[in-house]
Amino acid sequence: MRSPFRPLLPALFAVLVAAGSPLAPALAPALAQESGKAAPKATAPAKPAKPAQSKTMQGSPMAQVRFGEPAYLLTDDGTYRDYLGRIIGEYGRRCVRQEQFGWEVAKDDQTRLDRIFQGTMIGFGRTGYLVGEVKPKAVVDPETIVFLADREKRRLLMVWVPMETSVLLMMCDTDAAAPKKP
Repeated sequence: MRSPFRPLLPALFAVLVAAGSPLAPALAPALAQESGKAAPKATAPAKPAKPAQSKTMQGSPMAQVRFGEPAYLLTDDGTYRDYLGRIIGEYGRRCVRQEQFGWEVAKDDQTRLDRIFQGTMIGFGRTGYLVGEVKPKAVVDPETIVFLADREKRRLLMVWVPMETSVLLMMCDTDAAAPKKP
């Protein structure tokens, strides 16, 4: 299955350029990096995400960004933290705080998926984040999309993982990794 987000990037880019958003230059490299070969499935969290007592959130308290639609706040048994840690470790950083959210989406509801993804990504631009797609080696699933979002002296890692009837957004606030002891 081709990523449901890939078709959104050109449309999102056009909207951001028209709006004069600082996100537009960050998305340009992502559009140019489309790879033609399929990679094996990722080692993304295999456990189904379970809502934390069905609590929905309008946005991310950590990033102070509003979502395109309310999302379920998800709990972590350590699986998400490990996955995020492997990804951000490639950039010499570590996760210091994390959040994860999920949306239930009907199997072929591309309109709703567009609203969730575009609304959330535009929310990052409106709050001053400069967002750029990255291709970490730890992510081998071509449907998983990874972004780094910078604002002032802050860097967030965002990982969008589409599933058959849901979409997952994992985020962590990062800090420079402590030097390893000899």
